[in-house]
Amino acid sequence: MFIFNVENLNDIALIENNDSVITYSDLYQQVRDFSSFFDYRHLVFIIGENDVATIVCYLSAVESGMVPLLLGTKINQNQINNLINIYKPKYIFQKLDSNPYRGFNLASKYQGYSLFLRDKHEDIKLHPNLALLLTTSGSTGSPKLVRLTKKNLISNAKSISKYLKITSNDRAITSLPFNYSYGLSVINSHLISGGSIVLSNSSMMEGDFWRLISKHSVTSLAGVPYNYEMILRLGIDRLEIPSIKKMTQAGGRLDFDKIKQINKTLHSKKVRFYSMYGQTEATARISYLPPEDINKKPGSIGKAIPNGKLWIENKNGELIDQIHSVGELIYSGENVSMGYAKSINDLKLGDMNKGVLRTGDLARFDSDGYFFIEGSTNRFVKIFGNRISLDSLEKIIVNKGFESAATGDNNKLLIYVIQNNNLSSDLLRSEISELIGINQTAIQISVVSEFPRLHNGKIDYKVIKNIK
Repeated sequence: MFIFNVENLNDIALIENNDSVITYSDLYQQVRDFSSFFDYRHLVFIIGENDVATIVCYLSAVESGMVPLLLGTKINQNQINNLINIYKPKYIFQKLDSNPYRGFNLASKYQGYSLFLRDKHEDIKLHPNLALLLTTSGSTGSPKLVRLTKKNLISNAKSISKYLKITSNDRAITSLPFNYSYGLSVINSHLISGGSIVLSNSSMMEGDFWRLISKHSVTSLAGVPYNYEMILRLGIDRLEIPSIKKMTQAGGRLDFDKIKQINKTLHSKKVRFYSMYGQTEATARISYLPPEDINKKPGSIGKAIPNGKLWIENKNGELIDQIHSVGELIYSGENVSMGYAKSINDLKLGDMNKGVLRTGDLARFDSDGYFFIEGSTNRFVKIFGNRISLDSLEKIIVNKGFESAATGDNNKLLIYVIQNNNLSSDLLRSEISELIGINQTAIQISVVSEFPRLHNGKIDYKVIKNIK
């Protein structure tokens, strides 16, 4: 099995929400049985959740040479239909009682899910190494997909397992959607290590989530910045889960003061906290900062994962070897995807990246080789001739004690701030104007109760522009 690496097939692999236990032997057999539904080298849409059926379908598809596209259940039907029209899958796996798809027939039922088969299907050309398709982190129904290989999946799972020291004694819980690269990496890295996974679709804000952790002695917990901000609001010092040994954070920037507070509290509870950085284009993980370095390297994304390499280049593609000089962060490793697909014809393309990923993030490194993200190459606006980094602006506002999201165009700077009793919009506008050197008339500040979020917890900058 492509992602299994277990010595004892009687070890527990999955624990369902109803407490049913699936051993590696059970999982292996279910994957083999389900594989019989598939022909070789066709596209299958898997629209699922964190449950046994979805994981079995995913593993079966990759193992049998199919190419799955993983989609979450929050995607709407119009978005699904758009993707079907573009990529023309032969199969659709979804939890439905009826068939909404014209030209598809019900092929099989499996644990509450339906497998639909296209009745008239033309073979599409798939590259021999193509094994998995994921949506980019900023998209939901966008046709832009990341093309991954088995080698990408296995390499990243092994690297994560190595630096997190995941063993057969580790037990994770699905705190993130399975179709999100970070969530999938938790599943893959534990399966490849012979560990176990508690399957849950509850959020960290629900009591059932924490009850499952306690009941099944979960040892590892993953979260995005939004999750940890919620935990801090609820009171991280009140968390009493003695089984937890490590917690990880990725999926966006978390303010350093919050990282420091989390690490300090978790350290007192003998929990190791890892701050990490990654992109779907690199399967999931690119770098990590271990707990012992968090206070020594404030705000750093750490160093490259095992078997990976990081460096910085200027806009001309020339290597930057001067410390603290800012340039584009470049990563190389076996986990770098083959590139993007935007149409069905792109599925036959080979490896466009050649193991090297231009991250689109601006970064610098210090004398010890630790990297620091300074912003994004595409998160800039130019107002009155002044080029403004929206990421840097958000950092400035966070340092003033306010949660913010900055966007805009070349005429106006739009800043959204979470409601705070200490907030004076006029004063903040004046201070920002002075700091970045543009007239106050070009700065609009809106106070909101919360930010719209993508499925991965990141701020949805497209939606936020429509907030009045």
